Amino acid sequence: LNDWFDRLAPTGEKIQLLSEPEELEDILLKAGHPYGLTVNRLQGAKIVGAIIGGSFGLLYFLLGLPMAPLMLIGGLFGGYMLPIWLVRRWAKRRQERIRREIPDFLDIMSITLQAGMSLDAALAHYVQTFSGPLSEEFARMNREIRFGVQRESAYRALMQRTTSPELEALLQSLIQAHNLGTPVSDIFMQQAEEIRRMRAEKAKEAAGKAAPKISLVSGLVIGPSIMLLLLGAFAMKYFIGENSVFRNMGF
Repeated sequence: LNDWFDRLAPTGEKIQLLSEPEELEDILLKAGHPYGLTVNRLQGAKIVGAIIGGSFGLLYFLLGLPMAPLMLIGGLFGGYMLPIWLVRRWAKRRQERIRREIPDFLDIMSITLQAGMSLDAALAHYVQTFSGPLSEEFARMNREIRFGVQRESAYRALMQRTTSPELEALLQSLIQAHNLGTPVSDIFMQQAEEIRRMRAEKAKEAAGKAAPKISLVSGLVIGPSIMLLLLGAFAMKYFIGENSVFRNMGF
């Protein structure tokens, strides 16, 4: 597929409907460039998707099925947007995994730093020990630093590749500690405690928002169910019980 994407990339670059290169580069960064996708290949992928979706729409149109013109247009547009939508979905899921991995990362870093390891050694230990998108991002950051990129620039590049406010706050603190020469071991401990506090507050907030929903469900489901049970019991007693209408009529 990448060969077809590369061939049709020049055509896709001429059609930038809902696919600005800067926006595509941003979502690819946050998705981790899955399957070797680049901006040019994604430009070609949307043309391939439009061809495939348009083919299905055209077949639907030739068969004379209902709403054929709408399906033809929908197939073209849907196929065109499908690769971009998939990359956005991958980016969202990857960023969610990064957010979930941050508390464990902070705990590991806090323990290793307190044990006497340097920051670079602790990061290398985490990258070698754990797998996942957060480990991949720190592995890339370590490579950039080894290749001569300034530490602050590597931190800021990592912030651009992620959307986690917790990770951004940590990196900002590391930049400040690097500039001022302060120890970083306390930073990870403080950030871990702060994240746990924020998550506890979010859990309380979610619980508070759930109470009205529970009341609504109770009112719409449980209340009518109880009324139906009462009406059913009354109907059974009226039509089937010992003093029912049918028994008094001799049935």
